[in-house]
Amino acid sequence: MSTPEPLPNPQRVITDTDPETGISHFNTTLDESLAVKQDLGGSLFRLGYITDKTPNTLDGTDLTNYIEYLETASVPPVTLPDGRGMMWYIDTPPGKGSPAHRTVSFDVVIQVAGEIEVTLESGEKRIQKPGDMLIQRATTHTWRNLSKDKWARMVGVMYSSNPVVLKNGTVLGPSGL
Repeated sequence: MSTPEPLPNPQRVITDTDPETGISHFNTTLDESLAVKQDLGGSLFRLGYITDKTPNTLDGTDLTNYIEYLETASVPPVTLPDGRGMMWYIDTPPGKGSPAHRTVSFDVVIQVAGEIEVTLESGEKRIQKPGDMLIQRATTHTWRNLSKDKWARMVGVMYSSNPVVLKNGTVLGPSGL
């Protein structure tokens, strides 16, 4: 059996408003093909966008900061501090997955291609199919593509959050990545 080809780069289209005329247009500063930014154990991460601050100013600094992350950060963080967010495409090859990890973040993850099995620290599992959404609330988890011959793609929008604090005062910080 031959190794399946990775999924193609998604297209990233950015809109903008001309600050002088107020007319909406497509921003062509960046190539629309969204290339891989990070390989995490075989899962390919593409940095779709970052938010500058909350609320986002849309005065161009958000785009400048995003371009800076793309050009200079060899491995950008999974989330940013201060409530800012990042949007990732995560492609996982057949039979591969992530290590157990916890991020201090609130994530909305949508399965767009293939299927992913999500396993929590408790041992509970769910299969995410195309169109399914996972609300990941700073819990320890893994994901795994159970297919033997197809890549899987998730799109995750991740916002920093406060850490989980147990009733005994223990703070559960990031782990595993």
